Amino acid sequence: MKFFAQSKVNWNRFRPTDLVFKSNAMVKKIVRPENILSYSTKSDRDVDMARRSGGKEDQKTSWNGQTYAYYSRDKYRAVHVKFKDLKSPFPSADLEFVDHTPKYDSVGNLFSPITSLVYINSFHQRAQWVQGSNGHYTTQKVGKIAQIDEGYRVAYGGQGDSNYMGFDELEEIAQISHAVKNFLVEVVVPFKEGTLDYNYRESLLEDSFSLPQLV
Repeated sequence: MKFFAQSKVNWNRFRPTDLVFKSNAMVKKIVRPENILSYSTKSDRDVDMARRSGGKEDQKTSWNGQTYAYYSRDKYRAVHVKFKDLKSPFPSADLEFVDHTPKYDSVGNLFSPITSLVYINSFHQRAQWVQGSNGHYTTQKVGKIAQIDEGYRVAYGGQGDSNYMGFDELEEIAQISHAVKNFLVEVVVPFKEGTLDYNYRESLLEDSFSLPQLV
């Protein structure tokens, strides 16, 4: 994607074309079709991505005797982006970095596969619990609203001590996450508000990059 190719990211293990956005009505208007994937469950997503990335097909048998197709994941690499809270003024994003492609260090030691989680959420305005007349508590926004860029905060989920990686890879994940936050600020929120420049939007959808096997 052009936006991410032009972002300040030291691309190493991932590429700009690895960004895969979960399909919804808004995403279809601001992201190129080949960077969009429709799925209902994470399992369905991973099977589809393994197949489309060129994984070798094999036949497996489930516990109830039903045969199904399985695809190797040795070519599966993606940065999955799922936008949430789309009805709020400041949508959020869940990211999952997945890389099962083999990578070795300078002496031939195999790096671990990557499965890392990052969450970008809105903290633009404080929230407090308020008790209603029915006795139930709900959250209400109070106080002033922070500037759009300042209000976004990030949390790294990771996968514990089973998900070791190089420091350059950790830095790359942080940089890509920062780029997704910038996409929220510069594209998603303005699009929701109707202030996104039409020519800029069209430039994002121009022929630039495409995901292998997803065209």
